[in-house]
Amino acid sequence: MSKATETTDGLPVNIVRGTHGQLILYLVLNMWPSHLGLPILLGIVLFSKRVKRHPTFVNLCVAFIITGFSSSLLVYARRTTGPEPSRMLCLLQASLLYGTPALTPTAAFMLVLEMFFNIRAAFFGEEYHGEEHFLRSWVMLASPYVAFLICVLATATVGAANPLHVSRNRRFFYCSVESSPLTNSLTTFSAVILLSTTVMIVWTMVLIYKRLTITTRKGLRPKWTMDLNLPLRIITFGFYTIVAMSLSLLSIKAPSSPAPDLVIAFAATLFIVVFGTQRDIVSVLCFWKRPLPQEVAEEFHVDLKKAFDPEEDAGSERSNKPVAI
Repeated sequence: MSKATETTDGLPVNIVRGTHGQLILYLVLNMWPSHLGLPILLGIVLFSKRVKRHPTFVNLCVAFIITGFSSSLLVYARRTTGPEPSRMLCLLQASLLYGTPALTPTAAFMLVLEMFFNIRAAFFGEEYHGEEHFLRSWVMLASPYVAFLICVLATATVGAANPLHVSRNRRFFYCSVESSPLTNSLTTFSAVILLSTTVMIVWTMVLIYKRLTITTRKGLRPKWTMDLNLPLRIITFGFYTIVAMSLSLLSIKAPSSPAPDLVIAFAATLFIVVFGTQRDIVSVLCFWKRPLPQEVAEEFHVDLKKAFDPEEDAGSERSNKPVAI
């Protein structure tokens, strides 16, 4: 395992102490989702008539793909080990990767926020029509890339002004720029977004729980016309945001540990496992199998008013029509 040393300029080298096996693991966790898993998932969402997802879901897929390709730049140049990469290549990768703490958490927050809007509207007995919020939708879709661009330009500016502070060896897995104000700002922004995401997830689960409680107290059978595993997927993703936020703070207190980089690199794989195993997506992947009749279609847009309306549960047989998710 590498030990932290200093150059003649006083800059730290190998402040992250990792092994060759951990380097391989880091590259695999970044490359297989971005080069294979996510493009397949994205292709299914975009081109299959049986699968419908909100654009914020597509945005998060793209964000993870950008992150994976940015993490792989040194692989393309065969500079993951050995001599330092060129300053230009190293600064390019550092700039792109320093933008991902803004890109991916913001895209994830927008996906959770869109889900929250659906659930909240249903809780208050209203129908949610996303197409009526045109400006808000565009802001939600564009904001991750605006934040990404700002962070990329800021990193490139700092790195170009201090080329000796750009190095691969500092972070072991990838190129970085030695600038405490820059890294602290990015970490703080990421932590705030992840905390906001966690709050929205908890709020969503509270609304779902309250609806179930109200229905049960009225002596009605809580009939779900929405996919029951959807809340479980939200909870799983919420647990990850908490872990990721904790590890972001850990990377400040214990910069020598490779754990934060490895666990954050696992995000894309977790995303594929959590959201890529939904029934409609699996049915497209297993195209040779005859699709089974589904009680619930797993689209992102939901008529959650019906899904949470207890009066529908007490109604007649005709009220038992499934609602698409």
